[in-house]
Amino acid sequence: MKTIILVGAGHSHLHILREWKREPLPNCRLVLISPSPFQYYSGMISGFAEGLYALEETRVPLIPYSRITGTEFIQDTIVRVDAEQKVLFGSKGISYSYDLVSFDIGTFIQIPEQFKQLSSPLKPSYHMVEAVPAFRETEAPVVIGGGAAAVEMAFSIQSWRTANGYPTPVALISSSTLLEGTSQSDHIRNEFRHMGLVWFEGDEVEEVHSSYVRTRNGRSIPCTSMLWLTGPQSFTLFKDSGLAETDGFLNVNESLQSTDNASIFAAGDCLHFTTSEGGLAKNDVHAVKQGPVLWYNLQSMIVGRPLKAYQPSKQQLTILSLGNRRGLALYGKFHWTGRAAWLLKNKMDRDFMNRYR
Repeated sequence: MKTIILVGAGHSHLHILREWKREPLPNCRLVLISPSPFQYYSGMISGFAEGLYALEETRVPLIPYSRITGTEFIQDTIVRVDAEQKVLFGSKGISYSYDLVSFDIGTFIQIPEQFKQLSSPLKPSYHMVEAVPAFRETEAPVVIGGGAAAVEMAFSIQSWRTANGYPTPVALISSSTLLEGTSQSDHIRNEFRHMGLVWFEGDEVEEVHSSYVRTRNGRSIPCTSMLWLTGPQSFTLFKDSGLAETDGFLNVNESLQSTDNASIFAAGDCLHFTTSEGGLAKNDVHAVKQGPVLWYNLQSMIVGRPLKAYQPSKQQLTILSLGNRRGLALYGKFHWTGRAAWLLKNKMDRDFMNRYR
């Protein structure tokens, strides 16, 4: 009996559980290890923050879903890998032997120590259960970051606050240009003005006071709670285990296989795709599309056939929520804004979640 362990319940691993239910591999057992009994879908967090989705709509209950797919579920956090002995070590002091292991554990956001008392963590995503409701009701909310996740959350929280009679606008502080690397910075600024948000680009928080923060550029901004949505960072798991990594992200080849250990795979945001210059963007699109390739390759390792290569698309459709059931759709050089974009995002998100109901 061979053991395949999935560490983390990200998009690719949920696909494997679904396929395992249809056609489990003979003489194999599938084990899922996750720190939370729920897997939250990051694409719906902004909608949850806006009040468009109930909490139950945004998450997959892993215990019952594992049961119906014939998967063994273990609630634990893996902290180290012994690749030579093929053993995983959990935070509870328990070890787990495997024949093949795959990691789909996402990322986290590092909050500077001096700001933790005033800050709400949102990643890993299971933190949102407590972070989002408290943050949107605070007197003076401040979002830190200028990427897609920060911009979406600012719109969503502002929309909720307006609908529920909270007069103080959401403020956003970004060390970079809004949506840097796209052509949509001016467009987002106009949307911010329309929604009544305030924002500060090219600046960052340096001091925290009882009711405000002071920035590097000398601004004093009212603040009773901060939500950090800056760049994603890797857990120390791979580095601590002596595996080949780049900035903490596991190095994988075109087959999603560790570059220095054939029994280890990864998918989603926790990997560094060595065959693509600069790696892959940390977004849901790659994680969803990697699922079928990862499943094929895990099967192939068991039966001894050649592996498939993951071939990332050069262009991807990205849709950001702008609040009030409006969205901004981006595809290469093309973009459009409005209700139709949000409706498409809503359909795609709900269709994804309905696969695991």
